[in-house]
Amino acid sequence: MTVERPDVYSLTLRDARTVAVLGGVGYAVAVLSWLFSEGVHFASQEPGALVFGYGYALVGMFLTAAVPLYLFGRFSLVSPPLATLSLLGETAYQWAYGTHLHPLPSYLTVWPILLGFTLAVTAGEATLRVVLDRAVGRFGLRPLL
Repeated sequence: MTVERPDVYSLTLRDARTVAVLGGVGYAVAVLSWLFSEGVHFASQEPGALVFGYGYALVGMFLTAAVPLYLFGRFSLVSPPLATLSLLGETAYQWAYGTHLHPLPSYLTVWPILLGFTLAVTAGEATLRVVLDRAVGRFGLRPLL
């Protein structure tokens, strides 16, 4: 009797990693397109500094969406995507109403802090759900995809 083993390296849309990568790429393209169309840019005489700046922004926007989407798909945690959308919404609000001097460049430069905030909120939700699962046998972490 042979047991068929699924290919570990095959990625489908039913895989949290695939959804995270596609969502991260889409988010990065959308947010960076919006920011660059509003005049946010990197200025330097050094090509290496420009490459670093664009790379930092691209990786940051990718991770800002990919990590929460992976946590949502893999562990059914709802706070990561909600926190990410909330932070993006707050940035859009500050841009639209002028309540922050430079909200768009700030969003590109402080993304590690924003991602850290999202992960802190996620840790709180995960802890609460594990405690509830052990106490009442419900609300545990489970994969959605």
